Amino acid sequence: MRVSVILGAVGSWAVFACGCSDGGGIPSESPRDAGADVPRVIVEDVPRQVVDAGGAVDAARNVNPVVVGVVPDHGPFAGGPEVVVRGSNFTESAVVRFGGNLVQPSATRFTDPRRLTVRPPAGRVGEVDVEVEIDGRRAVLPNGYRYDPVYADPSDGSIAGGTLITLNGLGTHFDGTTTVTLDGAPCTNLRVTSPERLSCTTPAHPEGRVTLAVESGDERLSVPEAFLYIDNPESTRGGLGGGPIEGSVNVTVLAGATGDAIPNALVFLGDNPDAGAPRVGRSNERGRATLSFDGLRGPTTLTVSARCFNSHTVQVFDARNVTLYLYAQMIPACAMMGEPMEPGPSRGTYGASVRGELVWDGPYEFAPNPWRNVPMPRAGERRVAFVFASQPDIFSQPTTLTDGAVVLETVTPGYGGRGYPFAITTRPSALAVYALAGVENIRTQRFTPYMMGIARGVLGAPRAQITNVLVPMNIPLDHMTSVELRDLPEPVRGEPNRARVEAFVDLGGEGVIARPDITVLGRDESDSYNLVALPAFTGALADARLIVRAIYGTNDYLATPYTAQVVSGITTPDETVRFANWVGIPEVTTPVDSGRLPDDRVVRFNLQGASPDMFWASLSADALYWQTFANGSARSFSYPDLSRIEGLRDLPAGAQLYLSINAFRTPGFVFNEFRYNFLSQLYWTAYASRSVLFSR
Repeated sequence: MRVSVILGAVGSWAVFACGCSDGGGIPSESPRDAGADVPRVIVEDVPRQVVDAGGAVDAARNVNPVVVGVVPDHGPFAGGPEVVVRGSNFTESAVVRFGGNLVQPSATRFTDPRRLTVRPPAGRVGEVDVEVEIDGRRAVLPNGYRYDPVYADPSDGSIAGGTLITLNGLGTHFDGTTTVTLDGAPCTNLRVTSPERLSCTTPAHPEGRVTLAVESGDERLSVPEAFLYIDNPESTRGGLGGGPIEGSVNVTVLAGATGDAIPNALVFLGDNPDAGAPRVGRSNERGRATLSFDGLRGPTTLTVSARCFNSHTVQVFDARNVTLYLYAQMIPACAMMGEPMEPGPSRGTYGASVRGELVWDGPYEFAPNPWRNVPMPRAGERRVAFVFASQPDIFSQPTTLTDGAVVLETVTPGYGGRGYPFAITTRPSALAVYALAGVENIRTQRFTPYMMGIARGVLGAPRAQITNVLVPMNIPLDHMTSVELRDLPEPVRGEPNRARVEAFVDLGGEGVIARPDITVLGRDESDSYNLVALPAFTGALADARLIVRAIYGTNDYLATPYTAQVVSGITTPDETVRFANWVGIPEVTTPVDSGRLPDDRVVRFNLQGASPDMFWASLSADALYWQTFANGSARSFSYPDLSRIEGLRDLPAGAQLYLSINAFRTPGFVFNEFRYNFLSQLYWTAYASRSVLFSR
């Protein structure tokens, strides 16, 4: 590279890298001091030169990436949600890092040469550098992004207030004294479930982003622009809202995979798509449709369907704003005609690698100590430890002993470490690494745990190589939680017929520890369910809470029909947890299993047990998919006849139809203010399901 300094009558400016508003590398000349003799810097990194009309030699275009900012410039320690990296000279091959941690290729989207949309990986609380690398050329924005110590989920809600949010923290100390405010207004109905997790209900506030403040004794946390108040939250997250119907229903139809508007979708009230205006309409290019006429009041029923998308019905609701997501049908004909299909494979997802040692106390300071707190094995047994990473939640893929790293009480001769080495691959997020040590029967592989160790606050990023993680093996597993199942629903035709009780140690923002080794199985409420080998919630687990889930299901896999409950926030493992008031399992009466849908196209069912807050039914057949949302008082689902509407798919005659009915209960739920996030099981405290197969 050659740098030349030329004196001439040019505008005063400097070459820098780069605060220019247009992101275009070199800023334009300023008319200030025109005619003055000032240095002009020319950077030549390619042989070709450009000569302007005045004879001056101009620099070749800068092809290096430039990063000027991140919008928004802060976010949760656990990673995500999406941010926009702004700059110039970006390409589709751009690789982005936050604090040196790789952004997943599948979470990096090239928007244009000046913008990259990414989901930041997990990171330690505080400011970090943001780096963009393209074909070996690198640009760094120092302290370009800040990881917040606490975040709200969901992060937006109605200006009317009343949104139930969960706050997740890392290293926080939520307790009975904790207060939460949004722009100074208190968040009500506050419930602390652990020192790193609480829930509350938002106050009313005008539109805009506001500061979230949390105080717990001397701990004061403040996150600017942490929560967004919007006038119509259902238009961004889907669902119902806006208050009771008074003459009109405003409908927004969006694509489930992309969030894009779906134009020309059929939208109608009631059960007759041929009724015509004003009860029937079509969405415009923004996916919007308004159905309005004198005397329109709730409750009413709405159905939406679009070419090459599924159909969707919301039964018996009273909300003037409705936003529904439709999902593309996997039909080759739709792709051939240019209609949207679900996105193909992503660019890939990477885990993190964690290496470290299990460390026992003992006489050796610089060598592994024996496992003196684990009983000596008998003939046919061995002492063994299994190492895992915490799961995101209790509904993740169940952990088994074979998923963890196996550590034996042996080390390679000459090994110079303090403990017993292990290596695992984990999800890239905020997590904990833990180990269970005990005695295993070599023949049956039956494992009895005695000791536990944990390393908290591990932050894994994609492809990160995390080393020197020390797991002290000093937590005895000598506590027990007793569980009682009461008032289980009576089996119908012998189903359900199995019960399972399982425990999870809740670590707040670091996820949960699953304990498949202490899961208890039974037949019904007459059996004993004791969760043994639990740790005391002291020391490294002083802020932990216990979650207990009970499932009453069918056969060994506890498949449908089933009913389940979750109790969280248990502060000590020495408790007795009682389950009652189960959500009733839907019993479909018409059509019967393997029967035919009646001519009125209505599925009817009874419910044995408590009513849920909401039903979520999915009807599928080949390329057909039809969703129904209904209040917990519903006892039927109706499927309007779309066969006379050109371009729409109706229920196929003679085909096998598979109906899955999910019923759930969640605290503070109001059906007419439903949001799509409530479809996540993380919000469910009790739920039930049944599936049935029939034909039309």
